[in-house]
Amino acid sequence: MEIDIDVILEDLKEGKTNKTRQSLDKLNETLREYHGRGERDFSITTIGRVSGEDGGVGYESIRATANKHYRDLIEAWAAKAKTTTKKPLSSHSRSRRVPQDNQLLERISDPALRVLFGQIIAERNRYRTQLNILKSQAEVVIDKRPVRQFEASAKPSVELLPSLKGIISDNELKALRFAASDECIERQGWLVTQAGQVKNELREEVFPRGFMTGLRKLVGEVEVDD
Repeated sequence: MEIDIDVILEDLKEGKTNKTRQSLDKLNETLREYHGRGERDFSITTIGRVSGEDGGVGYESIRATANKHYRDLIEAWAAKAKTTTKKPLSSHSRSRRVPQDNQLLERISDPALRVLFGQIIAERNRYRTQLNILKSQAEVVIDKRPVRQFEASAKPSVELLPSLKGIISDNELKALRFAASDECIERQGWLVTQAGQVKNELREEVFPRGFMTGLRKLVGEVEVDD
């Protein structure tokens, strides 16, 4: 079934203010020219930039929760181009090797994020070294004696980790929360796998498996003071 953009546009304009109607018309004009050039990247980040440069609504307006009508129009054009609003992957890669930590940091354009992730990597390296030392010195003893009844029914003890509030500042927590957000991932042109691995648009690993899932678990457990 052929997608009729004009019908979709009129439906999206229904009940909107004159200003919003004009913005939708302008965005539709931009998308029509963009599609006519055979472009395939209909991600919100890219279309926001293209639309802003063309004098229309920009990225911040398009991604705003209340402005779903703009995103719906972009999705319609993406479907017409037989693609999605996800950032397309490059068809080739300059290198298949895994970048070193310093190379990963250089790819982060935001200075504050770069410093923060540098601290995270340093902490990871320190804990990894300590873990390797413990592994080399560990002696495992397996107790095969039967468990007595009162021991089996006893409740296991629980050791709680100390609060991150006493370790890092509110500003650092806010920076971590932004680093774990979809907005940060989209701005960098990254994608996150189900295993928590972060890759760039060339499908090169930026952060290893478990990084993003672990980071999001951490920030999800801590309240940030506004």
